[in-house]
Amino acid sequence: MKKIILLIALSFSFSSYLMAQDGDVIALYVSQKKFDKAKEQVDKWTADPKLKDKEKPTALLWKSYVYGQLYGDSAMGPQSPDADAVSLDAFYQYQQLDPSLKQMKEGNFVNGLSSVYNGYIVRGNDYWKAKTWDSAFKYFSKAERLGQVMIDNKLTQSTSTIDTTMVLFTGVAAQNSKQLDSAAKYYSRLADLKITGEDYASIYQFLIQYYMDKKDNDDFKKYLALAKEVYPDSASTWSQYEMSNMTANASLTELLQKYQQESSAGSLDEQKLVAYGEAFATNDSAQLNGLDSTQKVQLKLAAAQAYGKAFDATNGANGLYAFGAGYYYHYAFEVLDDRYHGYTGESAALKAKRNDIAKEQMLYADTSAAWLEKAFAVLSAKQDREKLETANLNHTVNFLSQIYLWKRDRTKFDGNAADYDKYDALYKKYDELFNTFK
Repeated sequence: MKKIILLIALSFSFSSYLMAQDGDVIALYVSQKKFDKAKEQVDKWTADPKLKDKEKPTALLWKSYVYGQLYGDSAMGPQSPDADAVSLDAFYQYQQLDPSLKQMKEGNFVNGLSSVYNGYIVRGNDYWKAKTWDSAFKYFSKAERLGQVMIDNKLTQSTSTIDTTMVLFTGVAAQNSKQLDSAAKYYSRLADLKITGEDYASIYQFLIQYYMDKKDNDDFKKYLALAKEVYPDSASTWSQYEMSNMTANASLTELLQKYQQESSAGSLDEQKLVAYGEAFATNDSAQLNGLDSTQKVQLKLAAAQAYGKAFDATNGANGLYAFGAGYYYHYAFEVLDDRYHGYTGESAALKAKRNDIAKEQMLYADTSAAWLEKAFAVLSAKQDREKLETANLNHTVNFLSQIYLWKRDRTKFDGNAADYDKYDALYKKYDELFNTFK
């Protein structure tokens, strides 16, 4: 009986010795970068039909380790592009046998997965530098997935639940390669965790625009709300997105009603006012289709009012806003001027019609001139004007000269001939300035 027990003990010890010997030999080959021999040894071991069930976890761990080290090797890895797949397959087979990964953690076999992970990053970085974005995304996404497996199974020292940097770079690579659905998937993981920092503000902008383009109003509102919460100092940016979404998904008459409601409530800030102004100023025939001439003029007048309020919101600092107000009041003036000249003839009724139109014109002429004078004062005093500001400054003096010429000539009909010289002087002043601003 003692002999039998002794033989069993010797047999077990010999088997353990062989397993240890196989591992030592493989480790030696890997350290010497003799990957062909390491592969031969581990492949032979895992393919052995006599391999006992209790030995399989160890053999699979060594296989995952060997092929992982091979894939991550800068010299030999490129010659074995499928080594990562073999390493990961061996790992997943091992995981089924040892869900706790106890042996892997205790034996430091995680280095095999780490080598695959690093190999993905190295390849991804190379493609990133070359701006080959689709390939960069391919390898970064592989690294991100494997990194998440390692985090979830506590195979790293990180206490985070997500590798934010890897997720960010994967999302950027997806975005740059025009894989917008994938980019949204990665960015949303970061936004859902309310990740912030200098490098992360743009992901909220992407998600807001992405879901606005998708006409997914629920997710648009979700990420807009998150952006407002985590980046409160960028309130003007979020307001612009909010207004863009509103203008893109509402008719002009609906927008006008909404504007009037918000204006009455006093809830309009500079960005919203400008957005409303831009919306009402549209010349898009598709949006204007179905509106009569009176409604179109009302929209332009609403644009003028919105720009005027925006100018006041900046304490009179933005000359372009004043120009916008003056321009759209001038638009209404010109519409009436066309109507005035449409009533030709000398009958008493036609003269009366023209006089009524001229009185209404005078109101818009005066209002337009008042805003254009403000625009002139601000823009002409500015030393470092931008191209648009210079162009609109020249437009400003042109419109002013037109208005004052009209007002000068109206003195012949309105009985205020004494004002002729005043308006003539203003007309000449602004007419001489036209196209002098460079």
